[in-house]
Amino acid sequence: MDARNAWSWQDDFIWVLNIRAVGAYFSSVTGWPPGSVSVWLGVFFTFAPRLRGLKSDDEGRLRPPEHSCHMRSNLVRGIEQSEFTRTLRNPAEQRRTDIWWVEPLGGNADEVAHDIATAMLSQGLPWYAKTSNPKTALAMVEEQRDCFVKFAKAALLAKYIGDEQQWQRYDALAEAEARRIGRGLDRNSWFGA
Repeated sequence: MDARNAWSWQDDFIWVLNIRAVGAYFSSVTGWPPGSVSVWLGVFFTFAPRLRGLKSDDEGRLRPPEHSCHMRSNLVRGIEQSEFTRTLRNPAEQRRTDIWWVEPLGGNADEVAHDIATAMLSQGLPWYAKTSNPKTALAMVEEQRDCFVKFAKAALLAKYIGDEQQWQRYDALAEAEARRIGRGLDRNSWFGA
């Protein structure tokens, strides 16, 4: 664990938790105060080809960053913060629930921390459980829009669970899409190896 990331090593998956603070640039563009936070979740498939440059801890366990995970999501704020967000100029920013408004001097930090913990229990842990089941993860991927990433990820999961028919189908779709967009045909490169 470090200040903004935590990892949990499961059998064939690594759960990743990332807490991101709003920076000065984002703040200047949107109006969210610096120090406001979002919480991102990731599941990294250890059975996938390895990314170059992945760091490990002192025990040799991989520590992938959230953005390198095969499955990604975020927590949604449960507390009402419209008294803060209504001051934002952009209506889309006012409606966001993926960021917790943290007052500049941290006056509401305890409330925010409690809500993040509650969201982790009610949203995060069930999501990790679903995405750590290869058959369920495959079904989740199949619901995504058709694209190269979907086809490659579905092929990887189908192969892992031993579904030869689905593996062949998605592998062929991934290969055709790789050709169409000019992506390399080396399947290891599909996952950044």
